[in-house]
Amino acid sequence: MGTIPTSGVQSRELTVAGVRTYLRRAGAGRPLLLLHGLGASSYSWRFALPEFARDFEVFAPDFPGFGRSDKPRDFDYSIAGLHAWLIALMDALGLQSARVAGNSMGGVVALWAAMETPARVERMALLGTPAYPENRPRALWPLGWPIIGRVLEAMLGETSLRWMAKTTFVDQSKVTEELIAEYGEPLKSAAGRRAVAEFIRHAVPADCRERVARYREVSQPALVLVGESDQMVGPAGAERLARDLPNARFVCVERCGHAPQEDAPERVNALLAEFFR
Repeated sequence: MGTIPTSGVQSRELTVAGVRTYLRRAGAGRPLLLLHGLGASSYSWRFALPEFARDFEVFAPDFPGFGRSDKPRDFDYSIAGLHAWLIALMDALGLQSARVAGNSMGGVVALWAAMETPARVERMALLGTPAYPENRPRALWPLGWPIIGRVLEAMLGETSLRWMAKTTFVDQSKVTEELIAEYGEPLKSAAGRRAVAEFIRHAVPADCRERVARYREVSQPALVLVGESDQMVGPAGAERLARDLPNARFVCVERCGHAPQEDAPERVNALLAEFFR
């Protein structure tokens, strides 16, 4: 599996809400949580970890079901379930509150945390975050269908990963064999494939419309960042979120796709540094 380009990053495992959890940590200072997207892992923050370790104690976990963390069959892979796990992680790390950056699925969990447990989120950067039902990954919706969804779940693997990477990244030089190996390894197991499918099946909560209406109640400072070529959220979807959040700033990054922290790391790190410092 992939490596993080710095000797200052430590890896550890801890049990969170009954799940063996893999975590990358670097630096010292105010806490900063980095949350990855669907099908990714803490590896997606490899360019950010050494940058922010200069000013923060940075934590980049693998969500249950992803990366090197365990993938229990009975885990609740809904947004609510991942949020509950995130709060348990913060408790395990002794973090009363933190700055939070989340990409895609990680951004959705960060936004949920800001709404449900506002005292735990000081400020948040939402990168390529599908905050509305119409922004959720339509290409993956069939995973939630009866019968055919199970068939498609079994087919998740390197071929589908390479297709997703092609549509996710503008800078195709970032799609290295190391990246494919890192994100492809969990899909070799039925448990890893199931975690992806289960999140998709629960990606739009029954009360989604009510939650969208509550975005205007979120008071934390927010940076809503999107890649100009993000095929899932798009600039329009992100700009809508920035309008709905009372204390948000909108930024669109040129020549960048759905994973800005990987696709354009230098520019995105600078924007995040300005926001978090």
